[in-house]
Amino acid sequence: MTRAQTTTPRQGIAIVMALVLIASLTVILSVAAVQMIAQRKVLRQREHQLQATWLARAGVELAAARLLDKPAAFTEENRELAPESRVRIAVEKTAPDVYRVTAEAEVGLENGPPVTRSASGRFRRTADGDTIRLQALAPER
Repeated sequence: MTRAQTTTPRQGIAIVMALVLIASLTVILSVAAVQMIAQRKVLRQREHQLQATWLARAGVELAAARLLDKPAAFTEENRELAPESRVRIAVEKTAPDVYRVTAEAEVGLENGPPVTRSASGRFRRTADGDTIRLQALAPER
């Protein structure tokens, strides 16, 4: 017997064990990578939801500020208050000196399906001499 014949079976087992170990590590790392990518998508979606909610609220506040200044000149506006977003603000006069404000925000316009949120409010504008006030009213039922 030669020396090469006695060491061949051990080398074959070592190669098979190394291949099994590498395959196992590949599967584990692939699963971890897929889970990380999925979690990033979930976090991005949640971020867009929160940003849309706050942009809609900011739209209502922007409309309230405009109502204090010039209520007759402000009825509808489309603005980009943040990157990859759009806010549509609509103001409707429902009664004398009472205004209904609706703001709709869309976030994530460039990548993936956009998230849409809306906010609304009712305000009464009163003027007493030099003082102009804007009072928030309860939502309509």
